[in-house]
Amino acid sequence: MPRKRFNQNLVMGMASIVMIVMVVVVILVVKLSTIIGASAYSLFLVVFGVLLAVGFYLWTRYRENETAQQVADLMKEALTTPLEKAGGDSQYAVAIKPDATIDPKLIKYMTKLEPSVSSISNFFKDFLSYNGVVEKLRSHFTTGTGNDTFQELSTIFLADVNFLSSKLGHEVSLDSFESCGFISLLLRLRTNAPSSTDWNRLVLQTFVDRDVDMDGLVGGLEKNHAQLEGSGELFLFASIFADFSPDAVSKYMRLMYDFSAALANIDGTLTPREVQWLQYLERYIGNNRSIPRRAGAVKCTARSVNYKNSPLQEAVSKMVPAKGEVRGTGDAVKKLDSLVGLSTVKREVITFHNFLRVQNERKKKGLSVPPTSYHLVFSGNPGTGKTTIARIMAEIFRDLGVLAKGHLVEASRADLVAGYMGQTAIKTNKVIDSALDGVLFIDEAYTLSRSAENDFGQEAIDTLLKRMEDDRDRLVVIIAGYTDEIKRFVNSNPGLSSRFNRYIEFPDYTEDELAEIFRGLLSKYDYKMGDAAAVAMKNCIAKAVREKDNHFGNGRYVRNLFEKVIERQANRLAASPDLAKVDVSCLAASDFG
Repeated sequence: MPRKRFNQNLVMGMASIVMIVMVVVVILVVKLSTIIGASAYSLFLVVFGVLLAVGFYLWTRYRENETAQQVADLMKEALTTPLEKAGGDSQYAVAIKPDATIDPKLIKYMTKLEPSVSSISNFFKDFLSYNGVVEKLRSHFTTGTGNDTFQELSTIFLADVNFLSSKLGHEVSLDSFESCGFISLLLRLRTNAPSSTDWNRLVLQTFVDRDVDMDGLVGGLEKNHAQLEGSGELFLFASIFADFSPDAVSKYMRLMYDFSAALANIDGTLTPREVQWLQYLERYIGNNRSIPRRAGAVKCTARSVNYKNSPLQEAVSKMVPAKGEVRGTGDAVKKLDSLVGLSTVKREVITFHNFLRVQNERKKKGLSVPPTSYHLVFSGNPGTGKTTIARIMAEIFRDLGVLAKGHLVEASRADLVAGYMGQTAIKTNKVIDSALDGVLFIDEAYTLSRSAENDFGQEAIDTLLKRMEDDRDRLVVIIAGYTDEIKRFVNSNPGLSSRFNRYIEFPDYTEDELAEIFRGLLSKYDYKMGDAAAVAMKNCIAKAVREKDNHFGNGRYVRNLFEKVIERQANRLAASPDLAKVDVSCLAASDFG
């Protein structure tokens, strides 16, 4: 027999006992009143009141103990309950292995999601105490009993979490342990269990019993959230409470981002879909923070959980920083996160960033810190964002105290090498002096090692190596170029290979990423395009990617395409008899050639 939150047999038994005791009390009161001459009615009220108070106190203590005991018994029950119900066709259905141990994947996932789930649950409880919340909910729920504030508010929270899970490609289902965060939230928001409750055990029991009608629940939540379509709003909570408490909405959105980041990184990797959605969510929250939106646009229709005798809440990427992490390095990580694509590059930068933060903390605590080389090698084709990432790295070095200024000085062979003996060292030192307390970025650095006669590139390399050693606390050097060439350059010189041992590979952009860069240029310069023009744009990009060689320009190609397109648009519009009446912002398919 499945365990219920209240043991019905126990309740019925105690009710019977209470009725018998009451009958006995009435008889005793009548007898006693005849003996002592007191009013039977008055004496009955006094005795009944005392018994009621004592009974209520004992019942409260019993319920605390009984609830705690239920929670303590859940794991034992889970390990002894037959698992036929949990079989099915899914490899995720069985949470308990044949040897009576919990699937380690479930334990790992619950541990990763616990911080963000707890934060959301605590916010939920705090928000319930806000004055006016109940009235606000009443104006937005059009069906139901109208007196279940927990149910109404939890529907809003769960609808948003389900929406975010779906967008990340982690649909809520009892067939996937990745849903453990949602299930934990469901349990926490829909029950009034004591704070000592072991929620992980209840989550485990839910996976084992499979008594939650998850399809019905998700369907109801999706129906509620679907009402936001076309409104420009992502969160049901924000749609309802934006004008009620902008600060609460801002905190709520950040909590939802933390949960999304933790869920996306639950398996230790980030897919392109997850990266793109997290980037979009970060930009959306940044643009909407503390901006009240029109409330009252959504009417929620209901309660949406169906439990079948089941006992009835969780974030953060290695690539996307955890809650509070961005704040430590100003806007640098935010800028990194806003870039299109480059997921592997972002992961490497964040890893290095986290390493530097920990080393700083060790220094503060007086612990020894091993020597660290901050110099970097960026390899990849042109137009893949190497210079942009170098600027962001300079800001990170500044914000973490590695460099005092954190500015970026870009240099090439022409800036470092002179045409005759003795002048190259002077020229190179001058550039290095300008980069002190910042980053020196040398693109196509391998051009310094030309083997032609009377070439002074080696003098520049020798000068650079000496200054890197002499000014190691004030200078970071990043060299960049094509992958094979830059590796040969570094490996050809022991001085270079000993100082440049951290490589970051920059992959080519995909077609979708190049299209997103193009749309970003449209937005930046106030242009727009219709469906036909969008198709023409994608065709141009697809053709370029299909025919690309090792010198494909990537982002530079998109910028060149944009410039050519707006030039063609200008030629087309200039032929109009009245230019003032023409839409000079709209691009046509013909503008793409």
